[in-house]
Amino acid sequence: MSTIKDVAQRAGVAPSTVSKYLNGGCVRSENSDAIRKAIAELEYRVNPFARSLKTQRSRFVAVLLPDMTAPFYGAVLAALNKVLRPEGYHTLVSCYSSNHGLERDNLQFLLSIGADGLIYTPEDLTAEEFTELTANSGVPIVLLDRSISGVQADTVLVNNTDSVYQAVSRLMEQGHERIGIISGPKSVFTAKERLIGYLRALSDHGVIFDDSLAVSGENTFATGYQGLISLMSQPSPPTAIFSTNYDITVGLITAARERGVKIPDEVSVFGFDCAEICRMMTPPIPVVQQPEQELGRLAGMRLIERMSGSRDPARITRLPCRLIE
Repeated sequence: MSTIKDVAQRAGVAPSTVSKYLNGGCVRSENSDAIRKAIAELEYRVNPFARSLKTQRSRFVAVLLPDMTAPFYGAVLAALNKVLRPEGYHTLVSCYSSNHGLERDNLQFLLSIGADGLIYTPEDLTAEEFTELTANSGVPIVLLDRSISGVQADTVLVNNTDSVYQAVSRLMEQGHERIGIISGPKSVFTAKERLIGYLRALSDHGVIFDDSLAVSGENTFATGYQGLISLMSQPSPPTAIFSTNYDITVGLITAARERGVKIPDEVSVFGFDCAEICRMMTPPIPVVQQPEQELGRLAGMRLIERMSGSRDPARITRLPCRLIE
């Protein structure tokens, strides 16, 4: 395996010049060209562990998510990498599959392996658990998509409550009063906020909440599928249904097609976060679209500020969603 000394000898420069080049320092253009050529010829690769021992920086950011399959998180990760890579950071992604024990274990592990920063989407962790696990880590943390009650941390979210309020209000403006909702677990931050938006819209429009029209479960295809069947099997089914996440919306649409429930003739649907699928329907289904790219970009920028030494007070940023109709 080639070393910095080998690269320096091939390029005809001092090892310190190669080191400066590799760490982004200012090197004369002719030396940069020679070093680049030597690196390519020798197939030299930087040893990140050796570098971290010397610089006390690992140049990687840990990312902890509840789910790796949702398109939402894929889009957020892509945007996050666009911000971090130009700054010289790689990402290490871990998933806890909405399992509380794994969430704790993975968080503890990622904080122990020398990451320069952490992007974290929490689910079941309490403020006490979060403080216990992070207090002495020294790792800057930015919460993404969800917050933890009682925790003061940089957080980037969307306006869940306002977005759902607008969507449900739009359905009522179209004459619907029996509006069902299929949502995720009430213990999850995003599902809780979206349910609040639904209830607030009903109240502000003078519609009494009927709990038989509210179905909750995991944020999964099965919840949407079974939820549609349950709601439409009632003696007085809803005339419209709002679903609160991507997988639930896809499950709802699939159940409607397989059961012969015509959208929007028999029931109107307002989806969440699956604009591509909803646009393929005839007619297209309206949907709340989250700003995934901006979420990832802002979370990355906020973390870079912290990793650069910013001591500003923690900030919570809420981004608006877009209604696509």
